[in-house]
Amino acid sequence: MMIRYFGGKFLDLSKIVRSKMMKDKLSAKDFRDFFKNNFKIILGSIILLFISITGYAIYNYGKTDDSEMPDGASVEITKSNLSKEKYEELAEWPLELYSDGQIRQMQAHLLPYAYKLTIYAEHENNEPIANTTFMREVFRNKEVLKFIESRLGEKLTPAIELAVHIENLGNSGVYELHFQRGTREESLELGHILIDAIEENKIPVLNNKTVDLIDQEPEPVLLDYSEYEEGTSNDSKISSKVILKVLAFTSIFSIVLGLIIGIFLALFRAVLSKNISPLYDYAREESDKIIRLNHFKSIDAKSKIDKGLNNINQPLAYKKIILLDASTEKELKEILSKLSSNNSYYTDFSLVQEKVEKVDEIVILTLVNKTTKNWYNNQRVQLNGYDLPIKIIQF
Repeated sequence: MMIRYFGGKFLDLSKIVRSKMMKDKLSAKDFRDFFKNNFKIILGSIILLFISITGYAIYNYGKTDDSEMPDGASVEITKSNLSKEKYEELAEWPLELYSDGQIRQMQAHLLPYAYKLTIYAEHENNEPIANTTFMREVFRNKEVLKFIESRLGEKLTPAIELAVHIENLGNSGVYELHFQRGTREESLELGHILIDAIEENKIPVLNNKTVDLIDQEPEPVLLDYSEYEEGTSNDSKISSKVILKVLAFTSIFSIVLGLIIGIFLALFRAVLSKNISPLYDYAREESDKIIRLNHFKSIDAKSKIDKGLNNINQPLAYKKIILLDASTEKELKEILSKLSSNNSYYTDFSLVQEKVEKVDEIVILTLVNKTTKNWYNNQRVQLNGYDLPIKIIQF
């Protein structure tokens, strides 16, 4: 075994070599402590982002006007106050005679009885048909009206522009056709007639184009009108369903983005903080021996003190100097009172009275979020001129 004489004692060089190979490793607990110490910052970032995005989304949705929406956007949802007699009267009118308010009232009246059918349409060159105006003309021309009325055996009411509503779903060639008349039975009948017109090639414009039925049968647009009534009002376009969707999306988005922003803010705060954080890197030399006693799980204060003393005092034959920040002296008082007789402590290396050549080890005690970085760095600067083993114990 290789030994050499150092400071009046024989030292085991193999232990010194092993200590040089030791590296400071952060554990999961360090990161948990970091999140715990910065929980308010991270949570605050998530909440602030959630409030901002939700408010912005709801504000913009409520501010949006139908006239500003692209072709194919959903009709404005308002509760209808048309009586049955008034509806039957308006249903006989051509669309040109309606005012804007009457169109909205008719749409609101028809919506609870409407059925929908999803289709896919593409040009002869296999490109999706994305032009909503074109698709409106496809299903609202004289040939289609003639076919519908021949199957009905009567005049189509209301006007075809109201009875057949077209929505463009994402400019991808997918459209949703709404069939809406005075009753659900009439709307469903109209839906089946339009399906027959598509399948029997009775719509001339589509003869050289491909139209696929995504839905085989029409489905109600609104399954329960009472739900529709609760979620709408005359002076608001925001439904409860829309609000729930906005809240769900913004919740997920805010948690993910807010967590990232919060962590960055916490790391930035840790960098700027004057005190040592759980993630602080003590290492200055390869030979530094770093012991993080706060890694212990489910350990009481007395046991932590006992383990700390054991790490400080061993080996008992060594002459040691313990350094600690003056701001932590009160909290480390119990440990300091139980130091072995060979050990003495100081709040700064410049105050050391012993002859340094007789010292075997320097022990630096730190407290997370209490010991200052400036103090620690100052001690390491002063110790640079001495070839002394250094042990850092974090509580």
